[in-house]
Amino acid sequence: MNIEERLLTINSYSRSGEKQNKIENIVVHWVGNAESSAIANRNYFENLRNTHKTYASSHYVIGLNGEIIRCIPEDEVAFHSGSYSMNRKSIGIEDCHPDWEGKFNENTYNSLVELCADICKRYELSVDNIIRHYDVTGKECPRYYVRNEQEWIKFKNDVANKLGQATVNTAVKEEQGSEEVPMLKFKNGRTVEPIYADCNHTVKIGSLNKYEECECFGIFNGAPMVRYRVGNSNNYKIGFAVDVRCVK
Repeated sequence: MNIEERLLTINSYSRSGEKQNKIENIVVHWVGNAESSAIANRNYFENLRNTHKTYASSHYVIGLNGEIIRCIPEDEVAFHSGSYSMNRKSIGIEDCHPDWEGKFNENTYNSLVELCADICKRYELSVDNIIRHYDVTGKECPRYYVRNEQEWIKFKNDVANKLGQATVNTAVKEEQGSEEVPMLKFKNGRTVEPIYADCNHTVKIGSLNKYEECECFGIFNGAPMVRYRVGNSNNYKIGFAVDVRCVK
């Protein structure tokens, strides 16, 4: 299995540099853009640092020829699942597809099976730990494998066979409950708080007003990671504050 490393530049919109917790899941996606290539999707993630259109990325993108591009190291968080707690404990894989039905072609499918098996071996996961984006948020992703449950089960069984594990007969393992990480607040004090693009506070991207409050995802390398409103608009950014005493 060949993996081309084309790591994204550290930025607030696609690669924050935040470290993962223990890896517990692999989340499978479709790119949602028929006939697009792996490198085009990787470059879309990279360009978000300039366009600021959204927050999105994945650890890997698998192309129509079966090529695998690594965008983010596995020990860092990618913005792929729509759930902050899931992002902090999972590896996201985006897969290219030839049409809007969303079925992966043979090249993409075989590389996905091989990559998932490799990740499962290295993190001691079972195929029950391989899930769809749909299983996290209900989004129809990857479309074909949401609309065709038996095809998703077949995929998991193909990974199980490669691992020598028992096969499965349900799409998703039943869970007794899920544990969400509670959202913290950053409550600014009597001075303007600068916000930076990275936890080392090298590139300033904004600021919080006096007594302004916003969401805080936690403290990483001594810096609070916050999501704050840009001025009086409905746009938000993610960045790193300075004063950890403001985290509540």
